Amino acid sequence: MEQIESRVGLRFEIGQPTREDCVRIGAEHNVEGADAYEAIVVYGENTSLRGLCHLLQNCAAVTNGVGSIRLSRIEITLRVMSCSSGALKLLHSDR
Repeated sequence: MEQIESRVGLRFEIGQPTREDCVRIGAEHNVEGADAYEAIVVYGENTSLRGLCHLLQNCAAVTNGVGSIRLSRIEITLRVMSCSSGALKLLHSDR
């Protein structure tokens, strides 16, 4: 099976999200405010695209798709998702 997979299987690596990736994802989820964008960029760079999308999808679920997602909503959602206030460091610190 390994031999077949090595010949036929597609492999690709996405790598860490860039600032631009995070900003585009934020725009798609209706993030509002420079502070919120800065936080999601730091979060995306410290985690993954999947983690960032999961966080923003949870934020959007709380707002029921009405209105924008501000920094306070992101912080509250992250705190609830992780059950830890230490998780907020992922929004506000460099790698």
